[in-house]
Amino acid sequence: MDYSAENIACAPRRGQILSWCIYDFANTIYSMNVVSLYFPLLVIVNLGFPDIYVSVANSISMLIVALTAPLLGQLTDRIGRRKEFLLAVTTISCLATAAIGVFYNSLGGHIFGLLAVFVAANVAYQLGLVFYNSLLPSVAPPGKIGRIGGLGVAIGYIGSIVGMILVLPFNEGAVFGLEIPFIQAGGRPATFLPTAILFALFSLPTFLFLKEKRQAPLPKTGQTSFAQIIETLKDTKKYPGIRRFLISKLFFEEGIETAILFMGVYSEKAIGLGDDKKIPFFVIATVFAAIGSWLFGKIVDRWGAKPTLMAVLLGWVASLFALIFITSVEAYFVLGAIVGVFLGGAWTAARPMLIELSPKENIGRFFGLYSLSGKTAAIIGPLFWGIAVWSLSGFGNAVAYRGAVCTLAVMIAIGAIILHPLKKVIV
Repeated sequence: MDYSAENIACAPRRGQILSWCIYDFANTIYSMNVVSLYFPLLVIVNLGFPDIYVSVANSISMLIVALTAPLLGQLTDRIGRRKEFLLAVTTISCLATAAIGVFYNSLGGHIFGLLAVFVAANVAYQLGLVFYNSLLPSVAPPGKIGRIGGLGVAIGYIGSIVGMILVLPFNEGAVFGLEIPFIQAGGRPATFLPTAILFALFSLPTFLFLKEKRQAPLPKTGQTSFAQIIETLKDTKKYPGIRRFLISKLFFEEGIETAILFMGVYSEKAIGLGDDKKIPFFVIATVFAAIGSWLFGKIVDRWGAKPTLMAVLLGWVASLFALIFITSVEAYFVLGAIVGVFLGGAWTAARPMLIELSPKENIGRFFGLYSLSGKTAAIIGPLFWGIAVWSLSGFGNAVAYRGAVCTLAVMIAIGAIILHPLKKVIV
């Protein structure tokens, strides 16, 4: 990162950058422990319900986000503040995450109670991303958005490693065979309360120290919320490439988010990994995701967001098709590292691309559509996964889950095809 004398006057202090990045550290503790690991396993393995239960719960949460994110993005533009909204949804997500374990223990694993609190936690988490992403211009100087965004993603993946390791003793009573005093193994239901506490604890520096650059409130238009959404969609015509990018993102994020949601289940059902081996696998994948975030952040600043994103999507497609043919644990770990690199690169390239395409005064509106595009597709993606696994279940888990992976590769490939004609944006 460049802190030379000629840039120091216009660049934010390092503390401000770290205050923004630390939220990535905090919220990926939630996304890894809850979304990728313990909640799907709790429902599908512990309780024995089909994948479609998790698929529907996730899709409902994404539907709510798809309907509300653009409206909240417009609201933050109108009042010129975003940090207060981020604090509110973070609080809700932490409380609901803690409630997952409470519902499991108090209701004996009642499925609809569990699904309801997961929906609440995930809606709040996903809305938080809208406000968090739109705070990036407050800390990133011109020409450094890709690099700082990549740093945030990299720190986020480090956070997910820390979160997995700190929470693992509550599941197994040990970390990689080393027993932890005063902590008893409580199984997967015991992981949600410590996850919520860590999410809240590590997000505090963002709320205490980040100084948001307040914009002048935009005047009220007198339009209804739905009319404003339609107007925002129409406004994409004024800015070359936004509409094509958002449609592309609708497809490729559908595949990526669904892969994240069911990676833990795939590891157990198709590869045969227990929790003691899942954590090392996710740690390796996450380390390489952090490396990929840093690497692709530099590539974005040098070559631009669009060619970088195209390379990432092609890497995803190739990796998922390779996953279909992998059966050994060793090869699965190697491929996990490769997928991790492209996972870090996806968000590192996508966020700067929208910022390059969008007018600064309406960044909240377009980040609302950014969320709407991805989350609308994510309503369908998990359902495709659940349907694929269910329809192929007669052939055994190996075939069913590999067939589901194939659908994800196709989704991401469609996104890359749509994105390809977009001309490179010069900032």
